[in-house]
Amino acid sequence: MLHTLNHCTSKILLPPLLKTRCSLATKTKLLLIAGNLAFLLLTPFFSIAQQKMAFKTGEKLKYSVHYGIIRGGEAILEVREGKYDNKTVNHLYLQGRTVGLANKLYNVNDIYQSFTNLKTDLPYMSIRDINENRYSKYTVQTFDHLTRSDSTIVNSTDTGEVLAPPNSNDILSAFYYLRNRLLWKPIKVGDTLVVDTYFSDEVYSMKVRFIGYETIKTKLGKINCMKFLPVVITGRVFKNEDDMTVWFTNDKNFLPVRVKFDIFVGSVYCDLIDYKNLLHPFDSMRN
Repeated sequence: MLHTLNHCTSKILLPPLLKTRCSLATKTKLLLIAGNLAFLLLTPFFSIAQQKMAFKTGEKLKYSVHYGIIRGGEAILEVREGKYDNKTVNHLYLQGRTVGLANKLYNVNDIYQSFTNLKTDLPYMSIRDINENRYSKYTVQTFDHLTRSDSTIVNSTDTGEVLAPPNSNDILSAFYYLRNRLLWKPIKVGDTLVVDTYFSDEVYSMKVRFIGYETIKTKLGKINCMKFLPVVITGRVFKNEDDMTVWFTNDKNFLPVRVKFDIFVGSVYCDLIDYKNLLHPFDSMRN
């Protein structure tokens, strides 16, 4: 699924015959693309604040991806204890897969992993394991943040050694780096924030705009949220650069509880449906 993305944030390569009327298979593929985008584009990116903790080992989040009444996929996010080069690290794990009818039409089972430093939250290594129908791809990247002060040295099984900006994250570690280090800082409505990230063997800058606070209804109940608009590039999928919306809990956990994509065939949602082992109370939940 994610192999159809170019620069992650915008240039999504859709079937060439996508028009107003779409087949169920096409809609299913779009649904699953959105499911992964829910985690690979929702990394709002903030000026560094004093480090605080938003998660702990054992945290597990489960999401449902749906297009209207069609439930096409699910995603699992976990923080595990891991080892890298004989060091204890955070082993971040994301699995996105199709379910039900969608799985019969377009089978997807994508796994992303990142091994991060406990003190800096920066990645040592990332693994991308993509399996979509007959397509598969397995990529390993390592990150050297120490050798050079002006850059991160990234070694990829696809492209070899490249230089990225200092303190670069892979796409999964960026999400947790955001929660642990950046969302704690006060932010004003209208602020646009940027971070450099290395993904799919390319360096790119992501931008997101904070637009305020909103209480939303979910299957878990009413949740008080911080609302963001990631800036996307318009084209074959997005009509406007604000066609993606992300809601994070307005508490110390900073959980993404909903991602909405307004695309040509309608709105696709990715909703939090279950959670375990949060570090802080779910204070943003309302009765």
